[in-house]
Amino acid sequence: MKFNKFALLVLLALTVGGVSSVAQNNPTDDQLLDAFDKARFVEATSFSIVVDSVADRPDGSKKATVQVFIKEIKNERYSRVEFLSPEDMKGQVYLNTPQGTFFYQPGLASPLKISGRQQVFGDASVIETVGIEFKKDYKVKARRNVTVAGKSALEVDLIANDKSVSFQSAMVTADATTLRPIKSRVFALSGDPLNDTTYQEYAEVNKDSYVKKQLIENQLIKVNKTLFDITKTEAKNFPDDFFDPNKLGK
Repeated sequence: MKFNKFALLVLLALTVGGVSSVAQNNPTDDQLLDAFDKARFVEATSFSIVVDSVADRPDGSKKATVQVFIKEIKNERYSRVEFLSPEDMKGQVYLNTPQGTFFYQPGLASPLKISGRQQVFGDASVIETVGIEFKKDYKVKARRNVTVAGKSALEVDLIANDKSVSFQSAMVTADATTLRPIKSRVFALSGDPLNDTTYQEYAEVNKDSYVKKQLIENQLIKVNKTLFDITKTEAKNFPDDFFDPNKLGK
């Protein structure tokens, strides 16, 4: 799956044989980044997912359900996040477009342009909720062999291609054989880690793999965690206007 066929959140395949052959042939940087995205994202040009989220805090847990819509328009990725619950968050909309990230809720005269690092729910930013595109936004800075849970893995340092990218540096740890990501980390401009994401469970739809469950752990406030669980996927052609910030609230 190339970006122009693309993508998913939260947050969403190479076949095992295909990934293995790439790994055995000492993958190039582009092949690595492509594999990271293919394993996590549904291969469709227009689709939606429903995500149950649980944010754990020392004083208890909070739950929310969001629907994420993703569409490729003129070879560019657009995404929209809407709250289905709780009741007091319904009507809130986040749009991520090539022109920027926008927020709208009932009562606003017009949408607000915000950072992609803006939190949507719990510890997840807009970009982490709709899914970080490693191949589009990053290049490989360094790679090294590591061991994770007794298995061979590859740890890859990434730097952003452009200053507009929400997180200027990241790191992905992937299975050395399949190149399927095990976890990732995003960093602040200072170099301090912000969030760690563990890809806990993968699933398939029509033999296409995607990340079903992922746990985001806040590295600034260590006790804070947010779990994403995709409960529904649907391929559907949504209108382009659905992703136009100028049409929000109209």
